[in-house]
Amino acid sequence: MDRITELIGKLNHKEKTVRIQAVRSLKEAIDKEEIPKVERLEECNNHVHSQYSFSPYSPSKIAWKAHQVGLRTCGIVDHESIAGCVEFKEACNILGVVPTVGFEVRMTWDHTPLKGKMFNNPDQKSVGYFPIHGVPISSLPKVEEFLKPIRAAREQRNRKMVKKIDSILQNYGMELDFDQDVIPVSRWNEGGSITERHLLYATAGKFVDKFGRGRPLIDFLQNEMGIPLGIKSIEFLNDIESEIYQFDVTNILKGFFSEKMYIPAGQDETPDVRRAIPFLNGLGCIATYTYLGDVNGESVTGDKKSQKFEDDILDDLFKYGSQYGMQGMSYAPSRNSEVQIKRVHELCKKYNMLEVCGEDINQPRQPFINTTIKQEEKKLFNDATWAIIGHETVSDNHLEEGILNEEKKRAMPGIAQRITAYKEIALCKYQE
Repeated sequence: MDRITELIGKLNHKEKTVRIQAVRSLKEAIDKEEIPKVERLEECNNHVHSQYSFSPYSPSKIAWKAHQVGLRTCGIVDHESIAGCVEFKEACNILGVVPTVGFEVRMTWDHTPLKGKMFNNPDQKSVGYFPIHGVPISSLPKVEEFLKPIRAAREQRNRKMVKKIDSILQNYGMELDFDQDVIPVSRWNEGGSITERHLLYATAGKFVDKFGRGRPLIDFLQNEMGIPLGIKSIEFLNDIESEIYQFDVTNILKGFFSEKMYIPAGQDETPDVRRAIPFLNGLGCIATYTYLGDVNGESVTGDKKSQKFEDDILDDLFKYGSQYGMQGMSYAPSRNSEVQIKRVHELCKKYNMLEVCGEDINQPRQPFINTTIKQEEKKLFNDATWAIIGHETVSDNHLEEGILNEEKKRAMPGIAQRITAYKEIALCKYQE
């Protein structure tokens, strides 16, 4: 193994200090032209998950991946965790990638007129995922106070779901234990979260250990578990030398095994959307909603089956979300049709909301850059990202100077005005 390959491998080391030192050494190698320089592109991706929720990448590895594909800016949003934010900012600053940090949290609509409706959560009605962008570093302690009990409540539900999975696996001579099998594939002990994907990843490991790779596992999934496998999935499972095999199995289980284990999240895990959004806004956090859109046919990432989501209630989602303080819409254009994207864009204009681009990176087959975005869309997303970075910059020391401030909104009532103003703040800082 050569030195550069060894350094890249250390980016996922269990110790943060080792990861950051690897980033520094890789930057030195770039400066010495041992590694080719990569031109910075005006590209953004604000929805990347790290190992502090579910991902193949540490915060340092994300910064490196972003650098290597040419991203000018990049943002992380781990589920119910901000444990990777400081490391991510440090790694990005070393490499010359402009960082923005946040997190993702689920909220309940049970106490709203949209109670019982399907949102962007394929497992549970009335519950939606909200990416929270532009979190000031100074607000991280209070954000952690908000998230810690949510993670604790989720742990109790996770343990119950593992017991459900275990009862299924025992029929096939396997066992699954939360402490022995699930915690080790997470960063739970470092302030990370454990999601349903962690449970499925641990389950996928059990399947691979029991049946091996290739045809025996394919037969088990199809004939015993009753999971219909598409051509793409079978191709992945036949690649017995794949380094990301367990991730591919996990993606298959995400689409077709989740309902066998799922237990609905309670209100301790899913704060009331009417109260949580204003609270987070008050900390300088930009609360957005992730538009998923109805899925027709096999999903792009292979982990979602055909299903109805929020398209039927999208107008009301914007209406009530705006009333509760929602600041924008996050979405990944590669996942949606032109008709869906156009509708979201028009509603964002109507309700004066930010449009945030995020590819929801949580598994290794997803590209960090969306090659399907048109030039006008790219500028829209890039400008919004720079505005979020500008907001983050000024809010760190002075929350009242942020983009959410009511006086700023009165002075600049149009979202386009505020985007331009806060973009300039970011560019002044990062183009010095």
